[in-house]
Amino acid sequence: MRLRFTLGSYTHALMTLTFVTGMALALSACDSSSSNPSNPDPEPQAHAPIIFVHGTAGSASQYQTQAMRFSSNGYPDEAISAYEYSTAGLLAIGQAYSGALSESLDVHVDQVLAQSEADQAYLVRHSLGTAVCGHYLAGDADRAAKIAGYIALDGATGETCPGDVPCLGVFGDRNVGAQLGDNNAHFPNESHVEVATSAASFAAQYEFITGEAPETTDVVTADDTAQVSGRAVYFPANSGAEGTTLSIWPVEAATGHRSASEPVAEFTIGEDGRFGPVALSPNGHYEFHLERPGRSNHHFYRQPIPRDTDFLRLNTSPAGSEIELNTHTDANHVTLVVTRDMEWWTDRDDGSEDILEIGTTSPTRTDEPPVNVLSSGMGNGDIGIHIHDTDTDESPGVTTGALIEWFNAQSFQTGVDVFMPAAEQPDGTVMLTSTPRGDSGRQQIMAVPNWPSDQHRVTVIFNDYIQD
Repeated sequence: MRLRFTLGSYTHALMTLTFVTGMALALSACDSSSSNPSNPDPEPQAHAPIIFVHGTAGSASQYQTQAMRFSSNGYPDEAISAYEYSTAGLLAIGQAYSGALSESLDVHVDQVLAQSEADQAYLVRHSLGTAVCGHYLAGDADRAAKIAGYIALDGATGETCPGDVPCLGVFGDRNVGAQLGDNNAHFPNESHVEVATSAASFAAQYEFITGEAPETTDVVTADDTAQVSGRAVYFPANSGAEGTTLSIWPVEAATGHRSASEPVAEFTIGEDGRFGPVALSPNGHYEFHLERPGRSNHHFYRQPIPRDTDFLRLNTSPAGSEIELNTHTDANHVTLVVTRDMEWWTDRDDGSEDILEIGTTSPTRTDEPPVNVLSSGMGNGDIGIHIHDTDTDESPGVTTGALIEWFNAQSFQTGVDVFMPAAEQPDGTVMLTSTPRGDSGRQQIMAVPNWPSDQHRVTVIFNDYIQD
């Protein structure tokens, strides 16, 4: 894997954090006196609150599938929440150690306990979130008393648990041999974000929290409707996209084009970014259209949302952001951002790899074969892929498959030069076919209209699990 940041380390009185590819991967949260080997497991509590804390460039999105798996096993949706914070810029990483962030988290914990009338909650932290947890818990008995158990998802190594709290370490392929207290689950074939979102990780978390294995690790589809809510936010600050307007449209699965003359719901986005709830078909396909005054519209398409969730996140960019400044737009081509909370992987030890093919149909382009936008030159571990025709081509309007260097240098992102013809009034379809590693027989297919990029941005969100 290519390195995204210069390797280095930051030492704090409470922890040592090592940066690898822009992520916090090694953390010793406190000294050996804080470990609790005699009581590595929490006492099971019926439907105790669960609080998820994300890592770098993350949000509640990385726990949406797990929350739906919990509810598929009878856990109430309202018992699961997310604490979200900004990871914008290197300064934000320093904020993980600040008292202000710990105090903000403590307010969230207190609100959760008050609303649930529970005495304790579980903390589930991914990557950089374990640094947040280390600062929050270490040396503070009052805070530790609020926590029934702590789960570190591919973020912490060492032989101690923070703040005398029972803990579980869940690790993927980049933390081979890592230990956290006496409880560990190691999944050597799962990558850094995948280990936070996988079915195997869920089973380990569920058993740690409840004391028994889950009845299912599937996301069970609701019988009638899914109540969907979430936030429209600026990436990666997780601040609300205030002043925008969200409309939700039913679309044809085969084309991505709208199938109704009116949206099913509209919301004005306020400071907190929240929208919903809205009742959607659990098997339906929808466009989430974010109108951004004075600049391009942003269209989000994702696979069907099979059951109730409050963790839907629509990541857009603030005006003047580097992401938008480095995206070439014009009236003739489509720009896509394709995301999945399970890394796109092109070179695994077991020989398996992801394939993501882009094909287009329009009156001006009907005979071009689909192109695989994943290549070994990307490296592994990317979550977001920026796909568009660049303005540096010797031959504009031609797919070269070349990497777009600015995006390729960002954590968890890459960029690929692909020409997808557009029309002012969309008259064609961009077809995206994901062949997931390890299960090539279950392709995941999405379709979107060929919106012109001078007026429209398009994000396509694939699930982090295979959906039938």
